[in-house]
Amino acid sequence: MASSTRPPHEQSETSAFTELLQTSRAQNPHPARQPTNPSTSAAAPPSPGSSAAATAQAQYQSQHALAEQTARDATLSRQRLKRDQAMADLARPYSRRDLELQISRRYKVGDVYSPHDLSGIEMGKWKKLRRKPPVGSHGADVLDSLGVDPRKHYKNFSMMAEYVSEMGRIKHINETGLRPANQRRMAKAIRRAIGTGLMPSIYRHPELIRDDMVARGQRRG
Repeated sequence: MASSTRPPHEQSETSAFTELLQTSRAQNPHPARQPTNPSTSAAAPPSPGSSAAATAQAQYQSQHALAEQTARDATLSRQRLKRDQAMADLARPYSRRDLELQISRRYKVGDVYSPHDLSGIEMGKWKKLRRKPPVGSHGADVLDSLGVDPRKHYKNFSMMAEYVSEMGRIKHINETGLRPANQRRMAKAIRRAIGTGLMPSIYRHPELIRDDMVARGQRRG
């Protein structure tokens, strides 16, 4: 039967460990446990009836009143400036040049007009862009009168340039005066000339510009 008593070396090790543990506990006692309740010294939010809440409400009202007064003053100053400018325009004498700029209709010698024709409503009618009436499909245009098919004359860039704007855009049918069929043929001829490199796409042909400069110099001379 095995003995329950420990060997002498194990007893000495156990007693030494127990003494070491007791010594460490005696040197480092556990700190006192702090209460979990919040401290009474912490700042609590002011109650609605306290003086701090009243002060904050007063500051907010004063800031709001200041912002509202600033916006009102800015609006009044802007309105006052517009009113002063309007009064200055009324007091300023208009010159003949100022009145001519307001008249969109150009009168010629012998034209008869009434005071109503000088009103803004009548002048507004003359500001509208007047275009040539489109030619009907049954009518005849310049290509029909000459019997010319523009698709066969796409190499003639001088003729193509008459139906192209300064920036290389094909003119509208209201500007060319061609009937729809001839307008499509002319557009096809222009695109063919641009595609083959016979005609520039974003500016006028240099030879046409040269001819215009020569003609302008002859008129001046």
